[in-house]
Amino acid sequence: MILRALIVDDEAPARSRMRRLLAERTDVECIGEAAHGVEALERIDALAPDLVFLDVQMPEMNGIETAGAIADDGPAIVFVTAFDHFALKAFEVSAVDYLVKPVDRSRLADAIERVRKRRAPAGVTNDALIANGGGAPEKMAVRSGSTFAVFDVSRITALLAQGDYAAIIVGGVEHLVDETLERLHKRLNADMFVRVHRSGIVNLAHVVELVREGDRKYTAKLSDGTFVAISRAQLDDVKLRLGALR
Repeated sequence: MILRALIVDDEAPARSRMRRLLAERTDVECIGEAAHGVEALERIDALAPDLVFLDVQMPEMNGIETAGAIADDGPAIVFVTAFDHFALKAFEVSAVDYLVKPVDRSRLADAIERVRKRRAPAGVTNDALIANGGGAPEKMAVRSGSTFAVFDVSRITALLAQGDYAAIIVGGVEHLVDETLERLHKRLNADMFVRVHRSGIVNLAHVVELVREGDRKYTAKLSDGTFVAISRAQLDDVKLRLGALR
């Protein structure tokens, strides 16, 4: 089986070198390139590659953030980085791989073989990178019609379960994504985002009021006017996180 690959890097020389390396192989076909995260998401949507070589450090939207916006059934991801950081060593035994620039032919061959055998979904890639020290993303991108809406994660006020989907609330606008709250929560900064109910996550920075509606029954009012119910089980934790006084 020939793997169809997309190269994503903000540096043209790096893209050209990767394309040359892939051209030497008969088991991988380079079907396109992208210079940044949003362009990568558009190309993935249009070309449906099997594999994406994704640069970690890119302006505006880095590789981690880009991977987080790719659907779970999307392409396998091989991260590419200029730094042999300790956390990335974890990928030697993980479901995905990483390459250090300048990319070595033998390591490229190992990565392609690992992808062929294990074909990890992009969402798992992103969760694993964060869990191994990659850090929560600062930006997020979600589909909006024929384009992708890109926004700072800090602008998210809440994430709400909507049937089989989740609604990400940004500036009072709902962005529906085909994700579970649990998976989204794993990608976010746990100090900033707290699960207040089985169907709701709030950004503590946007909580402006805790509205009492009964015995240990509260609702969080957010800066954009959104109200999110707080479960009794989570109430004490929410109050503690907010530094609430008696």
